[in-house]
Amino acid sequence: MVIAVVTVGPRTAIVDVDAPDLMMGLGAQVTRALISEAQAQKFDLVTPEELRLKLDARRYESLKKCGGKPACVAQELEGLGIERAVVGQLGRDEKNYLLKLWLIDVSSLAVIADVDRSILIAARRFQKDVEQAIPPLLRGEREARGTLSLGANLADAQVTVNGEFVGTPPLTLTLKPGKYEVKVERKKYLSITRLLGVEPNAETKAEFKLLLKPGELADEPLGPALKKKPGADAAPTTTVTLSALTWVLGGASIAAGATGLAFGLIARGQEKTLRDGYDANTEVYQGTRALALEQNRNALIANVTFGVAGAALIGTVISGIVDGTHAVQVTPVVTSTGAAVSVGGTF
Repeated sequence: MVIAVVTVGPRTAIVDVDAPDLMMGLGAQVTRALISEAQAQKFDLVTPEELRLKLDARRYESLKKCGGKPACVAQELEGLGIERAVVGQLGRDEKNYLLKLWLIDVSSLAVIADVDRSILIAARRFQKDVEQAIPPLLRGEREARGTLSLGANLADAQVTVNGEFVGTPPLTLTLKPGKYEVKVERKKYLSITRLLGVEPNAETKAEFKLLLKPGELADEPLGPALKKKPGADAAPTTTVTLSALTWVLGGASIAAGATGLAFGLIARGQEKTLRDGYDANTEVYQGTRALALEQNRNALIANVTFGVAGAALIGTVISGIVDGTHAVQVTPVVTSTGAAVSVGGTF
């Protein structure tokens, strides 16, 4: 009895996954998984063995090396009546297996779907991740991405994913599904390394709490309001710029005061001369009338200049207050001894 196998969809070829000599076993494992899933989905399948019978060794090796280049794949499969092909490459870096698979439409020279995964070598999840990635690939579904959200108690910590620096927390990364080695570290603190899985169309959250190394002291954070400016501890200084009017009035008060003092001393000397020349018996002054008139004139000049000096001094004070504060209050007042003016202001 012959059992007919019903196939569906376009005629599809599975090409052996291209891998280095030391990884040929893993490459063959991926190829077998592709064939098994294609049979489960009832593809009209052309296996790698059948392809090798149709193509010579050089052409088949060229087909394996095409990778995700549709034109290259179409050229090598020309004339075989194959509508779609699955090709792949497998490599590795220091920590990861690097798997790439492509489902290519030969007639339209287009990539229908692809897989691009980094699978941690230490995770021992290679077979499981391969089996998870292949079914949607063969159905023509674009590989979904997942989200990895990372937080830490130190905002300036350094975060690396699979050995590559990605920034400081908090971080939200969009990644291909798979396992990722996440390391968070900072000077003076014990580093933390975790293996986190990213699932398609899902979010993985992780919080890291870094602890100080024994004997280390935490840095004291200074917020914007706590940061001291240079010289903040020094006493505040106030600089007052005096106007030209203040300087003129000050100079006038000094000059008038000096003049009044000079005339006052002269008048006092003349008065002493006149008083020393007075004879009480005859009640006659020995000084002349001209000396007496000169003494009176000098005394008057001294009084006038002292008055001018006083007025200039008041003007100097008022002008200085204006220069220092630009706010002066002048108020008329009445006292028991007469009227006056109250001048207020602060330096």
